[in-house]
Amino acid sequence: MARLDKLIEELCPHGVEYIELGEVSDVGAGQNINKNFIQQNEGDYPVINSGKEPLGYVNTYNVENNEIGITSRGAGVGFVSWTEGKFFRGNLNYGLVIYENINLNKRFLYHVLLENKHEIENLCVFSGIPALNASNLKKLKIPLPPLPVQEEIVRILDNFTELTAELTAELTAELTARKKQYEYYRDELLTFGDE
Repeated sequence: MARLDKLIEELCPHGVEYIELGEVSDVGAGQNINKNFIQQNEGDYPVINSGKEPLGYVNTYNVENNEIGITSRGAGVGFVSWTEGKFFRGNLNYGLVIYENINLNKRFLYHVLLENKHEIENLCVFSGIPALNASNLKKLKIPLPPLPVQEEIVRILDNFTELTAELTAELTAELTARKKQYEYYRDELLTFGDE
């Protein structure tokens, strides 16, 4: 954190500017898609729509290198996702395109949106079908520190995310081994022979 503290002290001596999301990026929905289309066009490209998992996989895509998505309708409303590569964005998922003249790191914006998930949820309407209006989302205030500060924050958070994933995998493997060990001893101790 020392490097980040130095960068903030050097580049943000008067604090960090906060701006509305709509001032730095375009917020737009994908294309309409339904289950029949997915069934008739099976392929390798994930369909990112209203859920936390892909709706299916199709043989066409409408997005390339626009990784950030926010679910706009349904049970997963307000969910922030990061999808790399080519995929099909459905009409119930907002994509964020950062304006060319803005010094904003995409991955930094993603981390900021994750951090602000409660504020995004507060923008949602839950009467009837849960919904997030794009005009409300555009008013979300986000910090805009200088690019070197953004890049250092991304480096730190991505390293932490990677370490967390590795630790989770190790713990899962350890728990699986302990469960097998427990089952073995349970079966041995509770198996009574004729004697």
